[in-house]
Amino acid sequence: MIFTSYTYLLFLSAAFLLHWSLPKPLRNPLLIVLSYAFYCSWKWQFGFLLLAVSIFTWSFGALLARRGGSRGLLALGITVELLPLVYYKYAGFLATNATALVSVFGSRWRAQVPDVVLPLGISFFTFQGIAYLVDIANGEAPIRRGDHFLLYKAFWPQLIAGPIIRPHEIREQIAADRQIEYPDISEGAKRILNGFFKKAVLADTLAPYVDGVFQTTARPAALDCAVGTLAFAMQIYFDFGGYSDIAIGSARLLGFRFPENFDYPYAASSPQEFWNRWHMTLTRWIRDYVFTPLAFASRRKPKLALVWLVLAMALCGLWHGGRWTFVLWGIWHGGLLLATQTVLRKLWPRFDEAKSPSGPVVRLLAWATTMLAVCAGWVFFRAQTVRQAGAMFRAMLTMRGGLRPAVMRENGVLVVASFCAGLLLFQVLRPRLQRVAERIAGYASGYRMMKAVFYAGLILSIVVFERDVQAFVYFQF
Repeated sequence: MIFTSYTYLLFLSAAFLLHWSLPKPLRNPLLIVLSYAFYCSWKWQFGFLLLAVSIFTWSFGALLARRGGSRGLLALGITVELLPLVYYKYAGFLATNATALVSVFGSRWRAQVPDVVLPLGISFFTFQGIAYLVDIANGEAPIRRGDHFLLYKAFWPQLIAGPIIRPHEIREQIAADRQIEYPDISEGAKRILNGFFKKAVLADTLAPYVDGVFQTTARPAALDCAVGTLAFAMQIYFDFGGYSDIAIGSARLLGFRFPENFDYPYAASSPQEFWNRWHMTLTRWIRDYVFTPLAFASRRKPKLALVWLVLAMALCGLWHGGRWTFVLWGIWHGGLLLATQTVLRKLWPRFDEAKSPSGPVVRLLAWATTMLAVCAGWVFFRAQTVRQAGAMFRAMLTMRGGLRPAVMRENGVLVVASFCAGLLLFQVLRPRLQRVAERIAGYASGYRMMKAVFYAGLILSIVVFERDVQAFVYFQF
């Protein structure tokens, strides 16, 4: 069930009416049933996998709490949590690379590549389970009630692609006597509408241009590569940002408040600031459960922290899938974060220091170099193979084909350029637009009319741009 389908809107509407119509003791059980119905609507067999992982995590967490957070027991629990992820997501990757490795020594042995279907959201609910066990080992109280834990694990808005919810961010909301008020309905509906617009109008409009440039049989010129990369940078932002908006809005309609996942990442003036604005729940997860433990273990050798930083980002890349392009993407960003703290620290400010360097020229240079570096990383992320990524970089560096496209048409280049200019203009004018909106809000009748016209325009654009429902990019992770 895709978030941007009419089926989902009917599902959410029915869930909203049923949830707030039922007596309070029945609301959480209803959400559990609806969450499993939502997950099983794609492939019902994987509902048993989700249930088994949930039961194991809850019962093992209780055992871990009774044993005082034993580190050996924690390691066992994390290993078991990772087994389904490794089998479904990385078995083929491991088998292929094992075959390639032994062939170097002249062996003809070939590892069997299992033919498996990747369960939706397995990376997200695996990370969620690991976070739960680690937090309990570090002293946080486990979720005592099994029905509360099942809801925490399976609540459908965050199940497939996040945000990655930590136990302390939702446990009180699950147990609380939730109420619904007009601001919740208004904010929830607004976020869902914004998410629909980002996905259906913006991301899906850019998708054909990206697919054309990155198809394996294409031989794009330099302009194709540059424009296709920019298009993908915007596509994945609008796509994943739209998903997050719909997830946050859907949860808000049911009385839950999720953490934000994006904060205008392309306005960042350094790679560190970018990662504090992009997929923020994943950034915090990598920081708290990968980088920090490694850095703490080697605290007597502080220089090793830089090595762990690159390793943590490489694992972040591998988390997205079993391809070396993802690993290289993670290493690339690890190197950028390393440069932020070393050779380029005067150009790229640390996120916990001043928001941006002093002086408009330096600020512009910091932003421009950050965006150039981030977009270069997207080539690794979107390319199907390392060879394809290398070919695209080679085409751009040698200016193959000059300023004429070989894959895209000229109007496609203009469309992508218009999107870039619009996004850049919005980021520059956003503070002023917010001040104007605050002033207009004082004129109640006029403000309501402008809001009505604005949201009517969003709905009309969604209807006009409606096409075949496309899955979100992050569904494959």
